Amino acid sequence: MDNSSEKKYVYEQMKLIVEERRELTKQYHDLKERLILLDHSNFKIESVKLDDFKGKEKKDDFKKESEYQRYILSKNSHRSKIISYQTIGLTISSLLKEAGRPLSNKEIYTLLNETNEIEVNYKNLTMNILPKMNKDSKMNVERAYRGYWQYRLTKI
Repeated sequence: MDNSSEKKYVYEQMKLIVEERRELTKQYHDLKERLILLDHSNFKIESVKLDDFKGKEKKDDFKKESEYQRYILSKNSHRSKIISYQTIGLTISSLLKEAGRPLSNKEIYTLLNETNEIEVNYKNLTMNILPKMNKDSKMNVERAYRGYWQYRLTKI
């Protein structure tokens, strides 16, 4: 999860907390008015079961807690999906070899994400991985021209 989406998620959670706080304040004032009404009246009014309120609050708490746990798990699982340079490099070189023609950065990026389930940031691919592969003699990838990469044929 990148910083902007995480930031958006945190703001969303803050908004939900504020809304919940407003609702709780409203419930508090309603209950306070009811107590005042009970103190000043001589009529019997059915008492409200507090267990019903507590059960509802517990369900809401469990729901929010489970949502938070899913968020943390997804955040941690993203970190555990680190893919080695060798794996990415071999995958890219095989894609270029299969294509038989130079591929653009965008084509390589979409092929990686669609077919091989390798999630690589586009900027990282174009700025780091592909230039590193070009310099690496073990990887059969070379720059054809600006923004395009091709499979390097080994010299015999």
